[in-house]
Amino acid sequence: MDFVTRCSHLPGFRFPAARAFWLGLWSVLIGVTPVLAAEPPQAPAKAKAEIATVPTETSKGARRAVDVLDADPILRARRIIADCKTKYESVQDYTCTFFKQERVDGQLYTPHIMNVKARTNPSSLYFKFLQPNAGREAIFVQGRNNNKILAHDVGLGRIVAGTMHLDPKGDMAMEENRHPVTEAGLGAMIDTVKRRWDHDLRPGESIVTIHPQVKVGDRPCLMVETLHPRSSPGLLFYKVKFYVDKELGLPIRFEAYDWPKHPGDEPLLMEEYTYMNLRLNVGLKDKDFDHNNRQYSYGRF
Repeated sequence: MDFVTRCSHLPGFRFPAARAFWLGLWSVLIGVTPVLAAEPPQAPAKAKAEIATVPTETSKGARRAVDVLDADPILRARRIIADCKTKYESVQDYTCTFFKQERVDGQLYTPHIMNVKARTNPSSLYFKFLQPNAGREAIFVQGRNNNKILAHDVGLGRIVAGTMHLDPKGDMAMEENRHPVTEAGLGAMIDTVKRRWDHDLRPGESIVTIHPQVKVGDRPCLMVETLHPRSSPGLLFYKVKFYVDKELGLPIRFEAYDWPKHPGDEPLLMEEYTYMNLRLNVGLKDKDFDHNNRQYSYGRF
């Protein structure tokens, strides 16, 4: 059954503007091509101290621990993501501009950009689209609104359909998207990467490179690049690039690539997420995730 048929029972779906609305709505984390400058992967002493946790038993033992960590990029990668998870435990909320691009069913969709507000407890997200379809809004709060997404279109679609209540994993919300909104945000990305690296990074099967001096936009970052030359059951991606903002101690960009179709081909971009203008613990309130907020544009008129 095609998408339009599945959605024909919903209010306004006989109108083209409303019918087009949710194609690509849950482009939750959107993609750009920020300025990226990679330097030779030789971490300075300061970076080594930040990455390594040194035992205090003896100075010789401490030096050995640092040497082992520096010599094993897999251990370093796991320590970096563990440090991100620890840092995120102090985050109560944040705002940012999301960039996202994903490949779904073989098609790479156009980048999406939106302003985002996020809160960790309860897990809450507010999206306002900047492009495409500037002005669309969506809100999801775990445990509220019957665990539905509250969203509206712009123009005629807003007038016809008004506020829509969507199942986060339903056909409308998932159309042209790799992940549901319940898996969106910094915390979910950190948890996913940590889980995958704990499972996927194996000596002899994984190539891990630490790039200590790169930039995403104007933000100095450390970048972890993982590569799996051979595909095997359980592996998701051929290559991953994970960028950690040095000042914030949190990831602000993620890129994932599929295995090349033929030897010598470029790997295929599967998903790309960037968090720009990230501001932490700004004091977001319930009203920031309430569709009745007068600063938002919910309702038909």
